[in-house]
Amino acid sequence: MGRSLPKQVGVFALISVLALGLACKEKEQLEREAPALARADLKVDRIAVAGVVSHVPALTDSAECRERWSLLLGNEFGRYRFGKLPIVSYSEVGTILGQGDHAMLLDRYRDEGGCDSLILAELHMALEDKARFIVFGSIQQDQTDRTESEVENETTKSKTRTMKTTRIVEVRLRFYDLANEQLAWDYVTVGQASESKDHDMSDIVEHGKDEGFFGGLLTSVVNSILKPDPKFPPAPELEEPLVVAFDNVGVFLKPKKKK
Repeated sequence: MGRSLPKQVGVFALISVLALGLACKEKEQLEREAPALARADLKVDRIAVAGVVSHVPALTDSAECRERWSLLLGNEFGRYRFGKLPIVSYSEVGTILGQGDHAMLLDRYRDEGGCDSLILAELHMALEDKARFIVFGSIQQDQTDRTESEVENETTKSKTRTMKTTRIVEVRLRFYDLANEQLAWDYVTVGQASESKDHDMSDIVEHGKDEGFFGGLLTSVVNSILKPDPKFPPAPELEEPLVVAFDNVGVFLKPKKKK
């Protein structure tokens, strides 16, 4: 009789099956929503990054910010995890179009929320033999949530408060197929990142067993003075949830493994 496989092998096999199932679902979704992208060989029919702009008033939509966000998008799509796709970067697109025209293109995209047939025809000519698809991104939402929880150790009576700050971004990505100068995929992706910190909330001055109401109140006041309420950690930098949002799209674009 054969020996049973180690438990670790079974766990890894289960993880592989789950990952394969998720990948199949993503490919099926892409096939339904963007058949041109799903069927293209993205190592040949390359994707160009036009740029990422912001529709959030609180975010500075400067040239420097656009460049940082856009390069991040191209870098994520080009990662080994997603098959190292040969992306035509934001910088390359800027060089091809010219910096002034590139900036005007992104301004127009931000103001109009899309590309008309005239713009797509011009991009087709400019990027011919360099890229088949071009992607534009716009940050739609940027919000911060704060939560806290407290746990008491029944043995030591110590109290720990965990305070968490979560930043959530919503990004709309539009992929255009320059071969037919049509919108190929319109997808909204969400990413989030958190910072958390634990605080010891145990009383410095212990409450007496026989203290009355006013005595207990006084002890609580003393403890609040000696150990004031902790502050929430600062929100993560914008790039942290952006990476997650872009990665959530990258998994759709990952090439199928050759049999």
